[in-house]
Amino acid sequence: MQIIIFKSGKNKSSSHKISGLFFIFLVISVVASLTYMLSSTLYIYGYKQGFQELNEDRIEDIANYKNEIKLIKYENKEKMEFFSQKLISISSQIQNLNSLGNKISTIGNLNKKEFNFKEIKNIGGINKVNIEFEYNSDFDKYLDNMILNLEVKNNDLNNIYKIINNMEMKEQFFPTGMPTRKGYISSEYGKRKNPITKKIHLHKGVDIAHKMETDIMSLAAGKITYSGKKYGYGNLVEVSHLNGYVTRYAHNNRNLVKVGDLVRKGQIIAKMGSTGHSTGPHVHLEVLKNNKHINPNKFIHYKEKFSNNN
Repeated sequence: MQIIIFKSGKNKSSSHKISGLFFIFLVISVVASLTYMLSSTLYIYGYKQGFQELNEDRIEDIANYKNEIKLIKYENKEKMEFFSQKLISISSQIQNLNSLGNKISTIGNLNKKEFNFKEIKNIGGINKVNIEFEYNSDFDKYLDNMILNLEVKNNDLNNIYKIINNMEMKEQFFPTGMPTRKGYISSEYGKRKNPITKKIHLHKGVDIAHKMETDIMSLAAGKITYSGKKYGYGNLVEVSHLNGYVTRYAHNNRNLVKVGDLVRKGQIIAKMGSTGHSTGPHVHLEVLKNNKHINPNKFIHYKEKFSNNN
């Protein structure tokens, strides 16, 4: 097979002969080149497209990871706030117990160490607790039980405080102790020879002697029902208390209260003197129950459990 190519120019013509094999080779070379160029173009385009899609997938994955990290941080923040609130509640309960324990120990003269919850208690022992900040974990349940136990203890201490406070209130209105901080009993309750008349008679109180103007205090809280001069007693103060009790303080140099005044236990109501039938500065103390005289000695030597006024 031969192919003749004619070429003309400047009124001249020429011809070239190409063999069939060379022509076929030439066509194949051109087609191969075009195919290679097209394949390369498609490969580069596909590579770029694939890389772009892969890059977009990675970007999306990174965004998802960021969202997951944010969610984990948010959940952990919520958990920490949740457990922080529980620990704050426990701390508040412990402070309440310490405050209440101090009140009870002050009133009842108890050892404050018995009410001390400030020392850190180790979590462990036979039934150790696994500290994991997860909802409904062992640690979460441990905190719940601790809060419940603290609330129970707080209620128990509140009830004890009410009982003790009530007992202290009763003692405030019950006559006890000496009417003076200093002095001595110079004359007991009972029959004796009257130092003025020299006759035997019933001494209805006890005499506590000390210096002139020594403070005289009320043996219990109550109301002043008499303050003034009375025959034999000189300057007299009478205080009415609960449950029919009355205390009298006689021979005072001067009275510091008036009828109708409310006085507390241990309050100064008069100054020691020697008015009325008296041979020297002292206070004559009488105790009455439902208008009947009682030996004051048992009230003077009564040991209080809660009050510390005398």
